[in-house]
Amino acid sequence: MQIDTVLFDMGGTLEEISYSSTVGSMIEKRFENILKVPFSSITTEGGDAFYTTLLERYSEYRCFRERTYIEVHPAMVWRDWILKGLSIPDNVIFDHCEELAYFWETEVINRCCRKNTAMMLEELHSRDIKMGIISNTGSFTQVYKSLDRYGIRSFFDKIALSCAYGIRKPHGFLFRDILNQMGADAKKTLFVGDTITRDVLGAKNAGLFGSIQIQSDFTKLSDGTLSEDSRPDYIIQDLMSIPSIIDEINQRQ
Repeated sequence: MQIDTVLFDMGGTLEEISYSSTVGSMIEKRFENILKVPFSSITTEGGDAFYTTLLERYSEYRCFRERTYIEVHPAMVWRDWILKGLSIPDNVIFDHCEELAYFWETEVINRCCRKNTAMMLEELHSRDIKMGIISNTGSFTQVYKSLDRYGIRSFFDKIALSCAYGIRKPHGFLFRDILNQMGADAKKTLFVGDTITRDVLGAKNAGLFGSIQIQSDFTKLSDGTLSEDSRPDYIIQDLMSIPSIIDEINQRQ
């Protein structure tokens, strides 16, 4: 049985990601630009203190979603967790929730295309490998805009976002649904991601052929200590290892 499909995680896999250290100094201006209200009407805290508060509240939401595998709509995330209790009308949050989510995903988190991503995708495309993305994200637009900026969006047949489904990896439904849309067979599919708790376990939950892990700055934060049976099938340091792994598997079949 030949591998003919590869699914990818986005942040930490196709992208290098890290938390920004400069958001606090610019957050007053950014929130005024997004919400169209004076910063003083939002909070009495200064920029750095306000950013610390947002991080604490976001951490509460992160614990909730990782415990339940539920991805709440961005409007509710910002209203019920991150901006809870502040003097911001619901309609203002709802009108600008995607802008807030995009801000968080692209300015609180630094992103750049991982080395050799485009070259690896070209190699898979030349082998007629079908490709898709499954991303845990709170933004409806960040993944698409990032792919466009890197010039690699055309390689992917389908893209599944957790905020559009209301569930997160490692829930197997995300994997099964995108494979169904692609007309692909789980037993002929590899998943590439940076975390075991979301990516490797998700691939196992969906019955995929196997998983490949490439580590990122978020790997240890997400994974911690895990049992031996949750290990990936392959661990790589460079995305360009993927074509040779597929060749090796297919030669054995």
